Amino acid sequence: MYLKIVLLKARALGALSRILRQGNGVMVAGRFILKFAPNAVEKLAENKRVVLISGTNGKSTTAKLIAEALGTKYSVAHNKTGANLFAGVAQALGANPNAEVAVLEVDELVLPWAIEKTRPELIVLLNLGRDQLDRLSEVRIVSSKWRNALTAKDKVLASTDDPFVVHAASAAGKKIWFSAQDKGHIDAATCPSCGALLNWQDDGANYSCSCGFKKPDANWNLIGEILNGQFKVNSSIPGRAAMQNAARAFIVANEFGIDLESANQAIGSVKDVDGRFAKKRIGQTEFRLLLSKNPASWRETLETSAKGPKDVLLVINANTQDGKDTSWLWDVDFKPLKGRNVIVSGDRRIDVSARLTVDGISHKVVASEVEAAANFGAVEADLIASYTAFHRLANK
Repeated sequence: MYLKIVLLKARALGALSRILRQGNGVMVAGRFILKFAPNAVEKLAENKRVVLISGTNGKSTTAKLIAEALGTKYSVAHNKTGANLFAGVAQALGANPNAEVAVLEVDELVLPWAIEKTRPELIVLLNLGRDQLDRLSEVRIVSSKWRNALTAKDKVLASTDDPFVVHAASAAGKKIWFSAQDKGHIDAATCPSCGALLNWQDDGANYSCSCGFKKPDANWNLIGEILNGQFKVNSSIPGRAAMQNAARAFIVANEFGIDLESANQAIGSVKDVDGRFAKKRIGQTEFRLLLSKNPASWRETLETSAKGPKDVLLVINANTQDGKDTSWLWDVDFKPLKGRNVIVSGDRRIDVSARLTVDGISHKVVASEVEAAANFGAVEADLIASYTAFHRLANK
């Protein structure tokens, strides 16, 4: 009874926050739950089949696709706003306490806590790479934290293409290995197990180390849009990474006994996730919204954007949510922007301008994000932004 009262008050507090336009109410509600019912997450997860999703890139998209797929058969609790810290997890469970399934994206550093508190049926490990260096630190440290959190009781769906994920996932009792045939890893020059130089073979398709660490054989292989040579995966979100996330959702649906045709239709029905890939008119320009925040996501986004409109607005900030260290800009190949009409804005516009100049990219710098958006006129354009700029412009 006490927990029910706490949840009712948390919902009321969240609603009040929205009425007063102090945010979407998720964090304040979640913090209230954790403050007045410290064991709420354990209690709310007790009778649910829980899926946790974590990684550097793709958490929100993958979680959304999984929630849609599992929603064809079960009632689902899901942190659909992307609030993936402690309060976000608590609020998602508290908002739908009677759900049969919980699909929860969790921050990389929150994953060990979430595993302990929710006792998940399945953990989806996406990828690990440099991101928010001032907060997350070095990639192999995060990989080790994941590895230490996993036990023989845990089941994971993990990518064989990422050595850091393989190192972590190997500690789980049951492993479902997935490969999208990705080649190389910008941060994996050395073995995550022993620290020796990692031996990359077959043009980056395989890796091994003298200590015995190597790329596992995959249970599920994605080639193009075909999974295991027989299933065509639906994805309405553009880009190779989105197709991989859709394939992961398909595999999770299979693990949960979902009708695969229904699951595939549900996956294909998702066209944008929390504003990502959505269309937004600012002034006279219709922008396609693309979120990028680290070398791996920029590489994927620039590849996707290269097939889009000629006009591009880049907005990079360096607030806490973005990560204050933007040295990763120098690891991004911006050459796909050559020949396009590029405008740069945001807190780190001078840094971005310097980086583009080195790559020979003609561009214009505009201090104000709003003024920058108004520079294009009545055209379609891509808006590629870091976290805080993305959400500010998406909600404008």
